[in-house]
Amino acid sequence: MKKDAEYVIRSYQPGDEAALLALHNSAFDGAVPRSLEHWRWRFLQNPLGFPEITLAINDEGRCTAVYAAISHHLLLNGKPILGGLQTDVAIAPDHRTGLAGGRQFVSVGKLFRERFVTPQTGVEWGFPEPPLQRICIRYLKVGVLRDVVFLCRPAERKLSFACPELETHRVERFSGEVDELWDRCKSDHVLATIRNAAYLNWRYADHPDIDYGLVEVREPQTRRLRGVAVFREGGWDHQLLSIMDWLCPFKDREVEARLLHHLAHETKTRAKLYLIAWMPSPGPVFHRFQQDYGFLAKVTPFQESYRSWSKGADRRWLADHWYQTMGDIDFF
Repeated sequence: MKKDAEYVIRSYQPGDEAALLALHNSAFDGAVPRSLEHWRWRFLQNPLGFPEITLAINDEGRCTAVYAAISHHLLLNGKPILGGLQTDVAIAPDHRTGLAGGRQFVSVGKLFRERFVTPQTGVEWGFPEPPLQRICIRYLKVGVLRDVVFLCRPAERKLSFACPELETHRVERFSGEVDELWDRCKSDHVLATIRNAAYLNWRYADHPDIDYGLVEVREPQTRRLRGVAVFREGGWDHQLLSIMDWLCPFKDREVEARLLHHLAHETKTRAKLYLIAWMPSPGPVFHRFQQDYGFLAKVTPFQESYRSWSKGADRRWLADHWYQTMGDIDFF
């Protein structure tokens, strides 16, 4: 263990939950308070790995800095790697002025790298608040990958594309058929989170707070699964319907159009003003959503940060090849 003044810098231990929750609910003032159930879902129940958390905590059990990530399994050029989504990266509000809080956070971040970055780790990403982002860039070798640009479609815009004769319906959970769908889709992606049933069900069906809509598209006769999508009300703004995840082959334009018809209908039915998605540019889907389906590019206040340990995967390469959706943003 490492000492930083009267605070100990160490990895998470069972029993730290209350201190971590207290820090989260004070550091992210204005956000919906997090419950213990939510914390357990995020860090203990996910199928992707063990808790990757380092923190600064004193003898009275108060936590003042944390650096945490959720393990992800990704494919990079067809080969499995590990990745980490930074989440709950924070300093206590009363430690943000002066040097003590910054030093604690840097110590916590360096210990995180020592404990959890392995030869199998390929990338790490997150969306930190600007003050923390500046500390991460200066002291923790974090870089800015890109601005987050959403695709936004006004609900009143008429649908001008055909709706194929495919069945679309909501489900409570995705079945193992999604694994076969992912196998058909994975060659479209140079770098992406593995979107199998275990991941999608944990991320959406098991979420303790948010009622996500899980949508399947199937062949009417054979019942073969052709594509899936996940949506939620709100996210960035309560007037939105957000497309959280999207899985169908790039070349399957019928499924693409059918899913968008369904989601556009959900947008109007729920009296939302816009349907939005995150499909990072450049890329065929990003451009096609604008040219063929009436989406507009909308700059947001969010920036994506990254660290890369994969040979050749520098900032420009990642920006050009990394497939992500709004589900890869931890706070939606």
